[in-house]
Amino acid sequence: MNSITINSLTKKYGDFTAVDDVSFYIDDGEIFGLLGPNGARK
Repeated sequence: MNSITINSLTKKYGDFTAVDDVSFYIDDGEIFGLLGPNGARK
């Protein structure tokens, strides 16, 4: 069984924080996507 676990992910570009303390779990067989505020895929 494969899965992905992300805990407390933060991504910064200089002084700009793009992602702040995100955590999630993706189980085997699940489909997952990230959408930005304008609906663009990440």
